[in-house]
Amino acid sequence: MKVPDPRLNFAMTLLRSIGKSHLGDLADSCGTALSALSKPLASSIFIQIPGLEGERFSVGLAKYISLIDNMLKEYGLVPPKKDKELPGFVAISTDDGKTMCVAVLKHLGSPVGHVAGISEDADDDALPISEGLWLCASQLGIRIHTILSPGGPMSNEILGRRILHLMHNDGVRAVASGNIAPDEVWTAIHHERNKTVVSELDLPSKSMMTGMVDGEAVSEEAIKYLWSDMGIEAGVWIETSPGTCLAVGFEDRKMVNPKIIARIKDALGQIALQDSQNLAKSFERLKTDFKKLVKSERAAAITETAVTINHEINNPLTAILGNTQLLLMAKDKLPADVVAKLQTIERSAIRIRETTTKLMSIIEPVTGPYASGLEMIDIEKSKKKKNP
Repeated sequence: MKVPDPRLNFAMTLLRSIGKSHLGDLADSCGTALSALSKPLASSIFIQIPGLEGERFSVGLAKYISLIDNMLKEYGLVPPKKDKELPGFVAISTDDGKTMCVAVLKHLGSPVGHVAGISEDADDDALPISEGLWLCASQLGIRIHTILSPGGPMSNEILGRRILHLMHNDGVRAVASGNIAPDEVWTAIHHERNKTVVSELDLPSKSMMTGMVDGEAVSEEAIKYLWSDMGIEAGVWIETSPGTCLAVGFEDRKMVNPKIIARIKDALGQIALQDSQNLAKSFERLKTDFKKLVKSERAAAITETAVTINHEINNPLTAILGNTQLLLMAKDKLPADVVAKLQTIERSAIRIRETTTKLMSIIEPVTGPYASGLEMIDIEKSKKKKNP
């Protein structure tokens, strides 16, 4: 019976910690895991989910952090440029023999951040930086996708965070969101010492729920329960969707008025519009990526077919062509009709060989109608590799 490798268990524990991390702790959990797995000289993690505050993690010697920053700028990865095609993973060697890697984090095809690190050759107790970084970035990408899934368990928290971020200058200091149905868990959010603090609460009182009316004031009982000892003096209920409410808290009662309610609803409308636009752009980007993938797969299939043809056909074809040309060397001794037939065989064999060569060079096939609704590759119109 084999004893499990303790290093593997350690690595799996670290990766699972990334898979369980919450908004606000994503970069820290990923950075902690990468530091333990690969022991980099420096690492940098940045996450910018649309509509939320960015998350950063940076650790290591200043000169190595500077090297990472320069690489990120060189590839246009800081900040992530939405309209620029970015590589998924980059690994380079520095002038002094270090290895530097960057993995771009994407959601629905759009960049949302990066994981970067620089390291010397890994010792026996650490993974190479390329492996450790790829594992951490992959796990982080999965976690981000899970968090941002429409209608997911964190959708209320994400909405609350976005309102808290957008409306901070309007005096909003805390929010809480959840479903009106009984026994539902609510999410309360507020800023504390430059950090967003999130807590989950069960609404214990039926009187709290009956008071959840769009545009109405939050009761003192609800304020004390949702935001105890946070200096919240007043709040207002905003219905975000049927059955879902948002409690918005202010530190000054005078701030609660019809104008601020209208601004909150306008912000919610802007968030919905932005989400719709981002989804549409992501869908178009995914369609483009899918088309590129299909073209690539088709080109690969053609190349595989051409290799098979070269192997299965060109070998006997070489024998046919060689023997034909040997016979033609003595054409003066052969009847004219036999020479003509041998020349036809030679031309046909050469044409077959040229066709398989052209198939091998296709990188973007162009098809045209053939017969009975079938398509065939137009070898001449297809895009081919340039001869070196």
